[in-house]
Amino acid sequence: MASEQIHETAAPTGLEEAAEKRRSPIRSILMATDLSARSDRPLERALQLAHQHDARLTVLHVFDENLPDQVRDSVAAAAREDIEHHIEKARPSADLDINIQVVPGKDYRDILRAVAVTEADLIVMGVHRNESGLKSIVGTTMERVIRKGSTAVLVVPDPVKGRYKRLMLGLDFSIYSRFAIRGALGMAPDADLNIVHAFKVPFEGVQPDREALLHAHRQHVTDLDAFIAEEFEAIEAEEPGTVTELESIEKVVRHGETQAVLRAEAERLKPDLMVLGTHGRVGLSRAVLGSVAEKFLNRPVCDVLVIKAW
Repeated sequence: MASEQIHETAAPTGLEEAAEKRRSPIRSILMATDLSARSDRPLERALQLAHQHDARLTVLHVFDENLPDQVRDSVAAAAREDIEHHIEKARPSADLDINIQVVPGKDYRDILRAVAVTEADLIVMGVHRNESGLKSIVGTTMERVIRKGSTAVLVVPDPVKGRYKRLMLGLDFSIYSRFAIRGALGMAPDADLNIVHAFKVPFEGVQPDREALLHAHRQHVTDLDAFIAEEFEAIEAEEPGTVTELESIEKVVRHGETQAVLRAEAERLKPDLMVLGTHGRVGLSRAVLGSVAEKFLNRPVCDVLVIKAW
């Protein structure tokens, strides 16, 4: 049966003015780099976000602590020189507060320690070496930073083309989605926001008739509207005068598997950034959207922001 969908779009009104009113939740950014071939992409994104949000930026490289003492200094110096070269090449704003840290370490825990020390609100990382998307990210440094930490993680596979202009948020009706909404608005308050909700009909082993499917669709549209309105009311209560920025929203409700629906909508919408909510109790394989977060990080169609509820 063909997927049912609905699109609701409101004209943008006062978005830039509202964005200026809204206090950015991003004051400190940690960019963790392995100095691989594509590490310039997350670095450029971190620089762009630091400029946009007037945030401090720490660029961290952790090298093998088991290196012989006689080569540690040369490795550290070469790493710092490489980072400085890429920063200079990116031509950042002269008034950016940038701190480079090159430290000996072992694994993801060194990144999380740096997050605590710098009080980072956002971690920026590149993609792991998995061009085919066939190898799971489970066990990688990126997966462990997301699973073990509590800070939002932005994974950047694509070249930077300026500010984020179109965000796509995969949403269910959980507390994790509430955090994801706030994270999306904080990341790019002046961007177009597209909220996508996938639903299934109970007892789908028995093919539902069209009327049953349409009834379920209407109910999910109603529920989505109520959920978003409630969350926006809470945001407006906390920060009066910013609700106008929430008027440029496309809401999509489609019948189907979450993974398939999100990928189809990503192909249609061409977002710069996908925003997903998850929790850290049992890892990405039990993310609130099933295994969606893990699968999108395995094979990202754009930059991916993973928001932790706790």
